[in-house]
Amino acid sequence: MLSRILKNSFLKRPKPVLLVFISIAMGAAVATAFLGIAGEVSHKMALELRSYGANILLEPAALEGGGLLRESDLPKIKTVFWKYNITGFTPYLFGVAELSAGTRHERGVVAGTWFSKELQVPGEETSTQGIKGIAPWWDVQGGWPEAADQVIVGAALAKRLGVAPGRELDATAHGRTRRFQVVGVVTTGGFEEEQLFAPLVTAQELLQQPGMVSRVLVSALTVPMDDFGRQDPAKMSKEDYEKWYCTAYVTSVAKNVEEVMAGSRAKPIWQIASAEGALLKKLNAVMLLLTVLALGASATAVSTSLMASMAERSKEIALMKAMGADRFQISAIFLGEVLIISLCGGVVGYLAGGELAGLISRSVFNSSIASPLWLFPTALVSAFLVALAGSIAPLRRALLVEPVRVLKG
Repeated sequence: MLSRILKNSFLKRPKPVLLVFISIAMGAAVATAFLGIAGEVSHKMALELRSYGANILLEPAALEGGGLLRESDLPKIKTVFWKYNITGFTPYLFGVAELSAGTRHERGVVAGTWFSKELQVPGEETSTQGIKGIAPWWDVQGGWPEAADQVIVGAALAKRLGVAPGRELDATAHGRTRRFQVVGVVTTGGFEEEQLFAPLVTAQELLQQPGMVSRVLVSALTVPMDDFGRQDPAKMSKEDYEKWYCTAYVTSVAKNVEEVMAGSRAKPIWQIASAEGALLKKLNAVMLLLTVLALGASATAVSTSLMASMAERSKEIALMKAMGADRFQISAIFLGEVLIISLCGGVVGYLAGGELAGLISRSVFNSSIASPLWLFPTALVSAFLVALAGSIAPLRRALLVEPVRVLKG
C-alpha cells in the first residue's frame, strides 16, 4: 500500500518532485565539490606556498670554530621517512672575499650554492635540486651560471661594483684570486642582494673548504602545527612520539632530516612555517563554511518547495486522517517520498560534484583531480540531511492538519 501511495504521489505531482530533486542534487553537488577539492586545494596551496621559500634550516650542530656540513651527505635528505614531502633543498657555503671590478673594490660575501644540480639519490631516480627549485621568486636579469667561472651578483652589490651581465670581476680570498664572468644580476628584496653567488664547487675551491657547506635550506610539504605538534618530543611517551614522528609537522620533518645529516641541527623557519599553517587552516575553514552554507541554502529551498506542495496536499492529508491514518503513517509516507528523492539527488549530486570539482581545479590550479570514493556515501548522507532538514517544517504542518476544517472548507 505504501509503495502504491508513493508511486501515485510522484506521478501526479511531477513539478514539485522535480523542484525538490533539483534542490537536493544541487546541494549535494556543491558539498561534494567543496569537500572533494578541500584536500586537493590544501595540497596545491602547500605546493604554491613552497615557492615562497624554504621552511627548514639545516646547520652545523656546533657553530663554534667554523663548523661545517659534508656535501656528500646531502643526497641522504631524499631518503628520509618524509622523503616525498621534501620538494627541494639547496646548500650554501659562505665566505668573505675582496671583490674588484675595474677601479672599484668591495669587501663582500661569496655564497657557493647549487643553481640546478642533477643529484643521484641512493635507491631513487635522479633528482634536480638547487636555488631554481626552492627560490623561484628570484628575479635574475641576464642568465643563470652554467660554467664554473660564471656568477650572479646581488643587485645592491652589483650597483656598488658597477657590474652588469657580461662584465668580469675578481674575487680574492685566502691569498687566491679568481676571475669570474657576471652572467646575471639578482633582485630578491632581501639580504641576497648583497652577495655574490658562485657554483658550490668553485666557492669551495676559492674558500679552501673542499666538499663542505655552511648550511642547507630545505623546502618540505607539512601539515599545520597544532598543540600536539608543538610539544617537546623529548618529553613524549613512546606512543605519542610515534604519532608525532609519523605526522608531517615541520618539526618532525626537520627531525627526519637532522637524523641523516651527521653533525647537523635542523630547525623550522617559523616565520614561513607559521604563516603557511595559519593560511591552510583558514582555507580549510572557508571550504567547510562554504559547504555548510551550500547545504543550508539547499535545505531552505527544499523546505520552501515542500511547504508549497503541502498546501496543495492538505485535503489529501485530511482525508487520510479521516480514514484513520495516524501520525506515524503520515510521517512514513511523507519521509518515504523525501528519502527516495534524496537518494536520487545524492547520486546525481555526486556525479555533478565530481565534474564541478574538476572544473574548479583546472581553472585555479591548471590540473585535474579525481573524486575519491568516500565522497559517494558523503554525497548520499548530505542529500539525506538536506532533505531531512528541509522536511521538518512541512512535516510539522502536515501533522497539524485538522480534517474537519479542511474537508469542510
